[in-house]
Amino acid sequence: MARNTFIVYTVSLVALLIFFISVAIWGSSQPGFKWKVAKPNGPFWQIAMFLFMYSGIVSDVAFIRTAVVLANLFITAWVIFGVASWPNIWFSVLAEIHYDQLIWCFVCVVVNALPMFRQFKFDDSKKKFEVGKKYVEMAESVWREWWRRSGIPRTDFKTIVEAGEWMELSAGDVLEMKETASSDSDSESNNLEDGTNGDLDDIFYYVVRGKIHCQPAPGSGRKDFTLSSGYFCDAFALMTLLGQTTVCMAMQMGPNRATVLPGDGDDKTAVVIKWSQKTMVDKIIRTHGFAPLCLKTVVSSATLDSLYKEAVQEDHLEVFNLVEKKRKELAQAPLDKKAAMPQRSFWQQFKMSHISLHDLWEPSPHQRVVNAISTGSRELTFRKEIQVARENLSSMRAAVSESSHV
Repeated sequence: MARNTFIVYTVSLVALLIFFISVAIWGSSQPGFKWKVAKPNGPFWQIAMFLFMYSGIVSDVAFIRTAVVLANLFITAWVIFGVASWPNIWFSVLAEIHYDQLIWCFVCVVVNALPMFRQFKFDDSKKKFEVGKKYVEMAESVWREWWRRSGIPRTDFKTIVEAGEWMELSAGDVLEMKETASSDSDSESNNLEDGTNGDLDDIFYYVVRGKIHCQPAPGSGRKDFTLSSGYFCDAFALMTLLGQTTVCMAMQMGPNRATVLPGDGDDKTAVVIKWSQKTMVDKIIRTHGFAPLCLKTVVSSATLDSLYKEAVQEDHLEVFNLVEKKRKELAQAPLDKKAAMPQRSFWQQFKMSHISLHDLWEPSPHQRVVNAISTGSRELTFRKEIQVARENLSSMRAAVSESSHV
């Protein structure tokens, strides 16, 4: 793909150059024509060309748009004011209104200045979570914990948390872990979903409050476990959906049976966030922000803590529970809503946006990331990663099946 793009780009530039040379040869062959050297263009033209050049040595889109807007304004002023030569900014003989120049300047400024001002004005801290008045404070607490696990911005957390269904459950309630697959999913969604369960899709939960007791399916080789607030059910299936294959998922013979346990203290109920597999794919994985990558980090780190608990010897569980309680207190502690906003000054961001001379020949990792995000390549790569994980999971399950017959 990269090689083909390079070839097309090079051929297009060469063809355009040949076209201009052909026009120059044709024009210079006209009767009575003779080339002559003109005076340098005026200051407005020089400034415009400098700004067009400058837009190529900064990597921040906001500063690129700023340079393009200013360059268009200066080049328009130069044309309207009579295409003056150096050092003049006005030439009365040719000064006139060019409607086409004004129209193109207006269009160029609008498509660059409007998103530029929106980008400068954007404030992640003002994002509010529309999850119902009853659960807003819980959502804020969950964001604080997730931010400390993955650095997720409020904008991307809003995408995840609002895609889920908030549920309050009583002791003894059994969580539904599978549902009938939707028949209206498009081909791309189907490619991202795990098709090993026939017509059933997974359902995922995040425990906000309370405890959930899980019983793995018979033959999975796993023992029962209990999830408290801050953990996912079924985490291994969710990790697989996010492109991270696990041995546990390969050995899992069926869905877990998840039951709500009686709560401690005054809160006898449990609160969970529920996502269907289709919702997870359509509203989270297929978005173009940081939501799927941050969610993957959150699920992985939370699962690591959960697995470590199962590895701790019984006489050390009390110590683990004390440390885990302290971790949750620190993770859910008050946090500035601007935590995910740039902390550097505008001037520092401007200086850091400049590329080096070496970048003109060998693009830096930062430039490659910017290009990948702008073209959607990163999202395509992530989806490819998920598909590869599906294939790996199928191979691992085949190995489990073979070993069970030995």
